[in-house]
Amino acid sequence: MKSHKPFTTWIAIIISGILFFTGPSSLKAQSDEFQNKQKSDFRSRLYFGGGFGLQFGTVTLIELSPLAGYKITPRLSAGISPTYKYYSYKGYYGPSQNLKTNVFGGSIFARCMLFQGFFAHTEYESLFYNTRETGNVIASQQFNSWFLGGGYQQNMGGNAGMYILVLWNMLDQINSPYTNPVIRVGFSFGL
Repeated sequence: MKSHKPFTTWIAIIISGILFFTGPSSLKAQSDEFQNKQKSDFRSRLYFGGGFGLQFGTVTLIELSPLAGYKITPRLSAGISPTYKYYSYKGYYGPSQNLKTNVFGGSIFARCMLFQGFFAHTEYESLFYNTRETGNVIASQQFNSWFLGGGYQQNMGGNAGMYILVLWNMLDQINSPYTNPVIRVGFSFGL
């Protein structure tokens, strides 16, 4: 006796065959879409910016502090910021004896958005520079700072914004290049 497969069985076999032959390419397309989405998500979470400072007179200061950050969550981000500063202090060691130094370093930071542009900020910074001591001896100095504070970011359209930070150096030392509070203004933009 011949067995006849019911109509639904044939439909199931045909659908299984179609999925067997087209499934891998469909899955690959979904995988590629997922990977592209992950790449674009990574790029959309990056932001760049930083600050700069200029001061002229008895004390001359030129500062460049770019930054690169990553939004871990919509409210929490972390990043790095290399730093370069040029200092010149006229008459620091006496008449016609100026202090001049180049400062190099960097920091790591974390920010947590609190509400409507306000955020908490923590940062650890390490700076290195050479300074002249008594008897014209050049000494290398390293200063570490741990900043706690907060700020406000004003969006300027698109992914750009301007921020102001008010920080307190928790590792304040007598020879620290900072006086508390430390106030910074900078810009940021995302991709």
